[in-house]
Amino acid sequence: METGLSSANRDLPAWIISLIVNLSVLFALHNIVHELPWERSTTAITSIFDEQQADREFTFTEVSATDLVGNDGSSFALTPTMQAATQQGEHQQLLQEELDEMVNPTAVEFSQMSSIPLQDQLATVFENRGQTDKVAGGVEGAMDRITFEIAASLKERQTFVLWLFDASGSLRDRRSSIADRFELVYKQLETQGKTEGLYTAIASYGESTNILTPDPVTEVKALVQAVREIEVDESGLENVIAAVQQTVDKWKRFHRNEGRWNKMVFIVTDERGDDIESLEETITLCKRFGVRVYTVGNAAIFGKQEGYVDYRDEADGYMHRNVVVDQGPESAFPHQVKLAFWGGEGVGGRLLRMSAGYGPYGLTRLCAETGGMFFITDENKGFKFDMAVMREYAPDYRPIRELEADVRQNPAKTALVQAAMAVEIDDVPAPQLAFRADDDTILRQQITEAQKPLADFQYHVDRLYKLLEQGMSARDTLTNPRWRAGFDLAMGRVQAMRVRAYGYNVMLANMKSAPQTFQTEGNNLWVLQPSDKIETGPSVRKSAEEATVLLKRVIDEHAGTPWAALAERELSQPLGWEWTEGRIDIEAILAGNQDAPPRLLLEEERRRVDAQRPKPEPVRPPPKL
Repeated sequence: METGLSSANRDLPAWIISLIVNLSVLFALHNIVHELPWERSTTAITSIFDEQQADREFTFTEVSATDLVGNDGSSFALTPTMQAATQQGEHQQLLQEELDEMVNPTAVEFSQMSSIPLQDQLATVFENRGQTDKVAGGVEGAMDRITFEIAASLKERQTFVLWLFDASGSLRDRRSSIADRFELVYKQLETQGKTEGLYTAIASYGESTNILTPDPVTEVKALVQAVREIEVDESGLENVIAAVQQTVDKWKRFHRNEGRWNKMVFIVTDERGDDIESLEETITLCKRFGVRVYTVGNAAIFGKQEGYVDYRDEADGYMHRNVVVDQGPESAFPHQVKLAFWGGEGVGGRLLRMSAGYGPYGLTRLCAETGGMFFITDENKGFKFDMAVMREYAPDYRPIRELEADVRQNPAKTALVQAAMAVEIDDVPAPQLAFRADDDTILRQQITEAQKPLADFQYHVDRLYKLLEQGMSARDTLTNPRWRAGFDLAMGRVQAMRVRAYGYNVMLANMKSAPQTFQTEGNNLWVLQPSDKIETGPSVRKSAEEATVLLKRVIDEHAGTPWAALAERELSQPLGWEWTEGRIDIEAILAGNQDAPPRLLLEEERRRVDAQRPKPEPVRPPPKL
């Protein structure tokens, strides 16, 4: 019998034998069950970002933890490839769901096909994530964009939305505007049939985090009431990163029904926050549980930590103007030397308050890494620039540890950051330019007094120059336009300031040691005026030429950017000096003649005149925001 069966098998075609073997293998594999772990351990991530004092030397802190790198590479813009890399946390959560779908596929009826996004639609939505966007229409425009984001999320799956409000007094009007718009937002979603499966929670933060809706709600009235009942936090602290971490941890597994859920956090603020040290840990938590973070906030002031807001005191209606708040900088480390302009504020004042066109580094990185977006709803009153041009100058949103290593490896970057952190010159002493010359004694007395404030200013400028000079040899290694523009502008402006300050002191010293003779009889006034002539020696002329070359390079290579605007302002005033003579009627001034020329008084005369002036009303101190 066995021989007969073997003979029959030999007579079977080869394809039948192969089919039997393959079916046997597939049947065996079908009965093998391998349980995949739902959660994997995640390496703890930390990042150190210490606030540097104005006079503190720039140092880097060693961190022994592993930083999370969501968009590594030489490019500083968030390209689609980089954006895809930042979705790792969400992909972890989707892995099990995709495997379930492969084993037990869900049939989609033809009538539901229209609700499935096409490939180009998916690309459009994805491209809009992980970036900064200026929103037209302020808060109202931002709410329209948020409506779109929530609707797009609900189109994919059920959605949990958390609103996280800054509880500082400066946000009172913005919170009220958002509360007014809540009903419209949810009405629009309802019109589109998108409110089913939408749950919302409200929390506020300041020094601590306050949960205002212990259980997520679906009723709009409850949301509006929660926002309007937010109490102002008087501490002056905005611990926004801790608030995100605490609330995400609370609701990381939230679901009301079975099925898939999206989770979205919308931060509403006008500051950067005070606790960036826990940024990387919070990013890891959000990505692990697929939470996308968005911010409705203010643009940072270009290259600066501080920004300015107007605040009306609710108690008596008093308006505080230009209250200083922390809004930046837009990069992890400052790239701009804080140096005021020679010759007063004027246009220079607006240039020193230019919008960076980006949000602060910490919140923008949090949004970018989690696939959200930073919506800019307000910018300061300074000059603004075309974002199409500024995209090439986007800040680097890699982790701080990685940025530290990058800066440390390049002497030019190190020198620029050191100079930006070492000295803050917010005000150039207004140099005295007119000097009475009734006789040589009065002239020398005025010159001596005029030289004192400029001596301290020149010391700080020389310190900046020495720091930047250490990086000049590596200047040509800077390939990123943001770094290149920042270094050239800093060196050019510091050189120009040194030339002016040194030339000013030399011109005064020469006049004091050997007073010149008036060419016109009756003149009694020497006036020092800016000039293209450099008459203070060949070394000063060489420095002036170097400064001019650097500043013109910034204007030519970086047109339409803040760096070019600052360079143009610096070159708008000549670097040299020359004396001109004039006449002032001293007797008429002392007699109080209103038609007399502007007063030019000696110190004892100035004290007598000031004593007769009415005292100004005291200025109220600004509130803590």
